[in-house]
Amino acid sequence: MRALWSRVAVLTASIFACSEIAVAATISAVDSKDGKTRLDLVGDVTPGDAEAIKLAIQKANSANRIVVTIRLNSKGGNLLESVKIADIVRTGKISTSVLSNSVCASGCFIIFAAGNEKFANYNAQIGVHGASDERGGETVQSNAATVGMARVIKELGVPASIVGKMVVTPPDQMVWLTVDDLRSMETKMFGKPNQLPSDQPSTSQLPLELNPNAQANVPAKETVTWKSLVEGAARLSASQHNGNPKILRFCQPELKSCTNGIIFFAKDGSESIIKTTEDVYGKVTKREICKFNTHGDVRTCSDWDDKTSSRQMQNVKGEWYKVGDE
Repeated sequence: MRALWSRVAVLTASIFACSEIAVAATISAVDSKDGKTRLDLVGDVTPGDAEAIKLAIQKANSANRIVVTIRLNSKGGNLLESVKIADIVRTGKISTSVLSNSVCASGCFIIFAAGNEKFANYNAQIGVHGASDERGGETVQSNAATVGMARVIKELGVPASIVGKMVVTPPDQMVWLTVDDLRSMETKMFGKPNQLPSDQPSTSQLPLELNPNAQANVPAKETVTWKSLVEGAARLSASQHNGNPKILRFCQPELKSCTNGIIFFAKDGSESIIKTTEDVYGKVTKREICKFNTHGDVRTCSDWDDKTSSRQMQNVKGEWYKVGDE
């Protein structure tokens, strides 16, 4: 099987998985009495760390010892180097663990996901986000690196729900994985669970907030209906597209459904759509208002009828898939 790092090497020559200034990680070995060795990686991942881990493994093997686990406490660092370490961990069938009050985020998560077995304390923080360039910004290259990261962690068996969270989270933000998230990737939890609610604010995006009264020119005290929303969106779209609303319609025979939509720009400048999905008999099955990201390949949708929100991602074929609830 081709090495993991080679899949993203071209994209990540100068790409970092976290935006903070990197401080070289400390890599140390701890030997036990039963002929086993544990490695500890503490700090930001920088070029050369993968080679240091290789040398530590070789040293242990030369002494007839086997490296069985690597403890992680890192906010991330160089993406390519993180993937190289993940490849070493996967090939060597080494377990990964994150202890209480330790952090494993960004590029470190890739290493964690590569573990033959994965262990995490209930009080550990394990997080994901997209890649940034060496200045901490989003560029075409960093976005391509994020796609490379997604492919790598998918190959490591990370569930699509976590892959989705990583892809849609900007590099200057962090989504901390829940216990359920970690268990979904077969992580073994240890320690004592925190039974009190966290004071940390949620990093999840709030449901889409539109001002239907203002956009549809409906008096503030008048009840907003779906019809008034559609009419208002049509007027708004027409004002933004040379007098004619931007309307789309497409059908998906494999799903036996068709979608009608009106595209407009919300107050914050983001492209949005109000859309209705119908079955083959013309019966309405879903009514949604969605807001797209700047690239148009991720959208947050609010369901008009059941008041729920979800994130959806577009694949290379233009098909949309749900990647998580809000």
